[in-house]
Amino acid sequence: MSNESLIATAALLRDARRVVVFTGAGVSAESGVPTFRAAANALWSQVDVQNFAYPDGYRRNQPDAWHWYAARAAKAREVLPNVGHHAIVEMEQHVDELLVVTQNIDNLHQRAGSRNVLELHGNLREARCFDCGGRSAWAAEPVCAACGGLLRPDVVMFEEMLPEGALERAFEAAGACDLLFSVGTSNLVWPATEVPRYALRGGARVVVVNPEMEGQPWGHHVTQLTGASGQVLPELVRLAWPDAAK
Repeated sequence: MSNESLIATAALLRDARRVVVFTGAGVSAESGVPTFRAAANALWSQVDVQNFAYPDGYRRNQPDAWHWYAARAAKAREVLPNVGHHAIVEMEQHVDELLVVTQNIDNLHQRAGSRNVLELHGNLREARCFDCGGRSAWAAEPVCAACGGLLRPDVVMFEEMLPEGALERAFEAAGACDLLFSVGTSNLVWPATEVPRYALRGGARVVVVNPEMEGQPWGHHVTQLTGASGQVLPELVRLAWPDAAK
């Protein structure tokens, strides 16, 4: 990552009116949230994904699946937003429109202060009943207080649809933005990977921020800033609005 690339990207950010920040597990990992596939503590290296992340497997593996998600929800509440999260909040204070489109389910963007967050994969803030659809706080056992049905995390499991209208809203915002940041994500998981593509087709500049660029599908069509979000984003904010830091 060259200083020239940082300065040029900061100029794009300073001049942008509509910004989308598209985030993945790498941003949360900087706060200590385990990722699904990468690193030694990857979640799917510890359990059988079929037994936990598919609706049928989740139903069959009770109460273990419930307790596994409850532990993840507790971990999400325990960790704190990092400087990358806070830099996104600072961006929001300077541009006309900023939407965070996140694949993460840990609520860290909202806790950092982001006001406009679109969650593509749901969240771990609360539970939801398989049967009546009612939402509730996490409980010791997965029994719905309203109907006696099976509780589950309010997240998108494999083979399930994304929340109604979420992807369409993400595509619309990406297609209309001036600048899109793709941060902490491989950009390989469909259909979320289409979000930056909509920005490119709409004529926006796309900036990928990730510690590892191998496997990224963009080639020379985007600006690539190699580094963690907590390293790159605060520096972009500082360069874009130097007077704000004084």
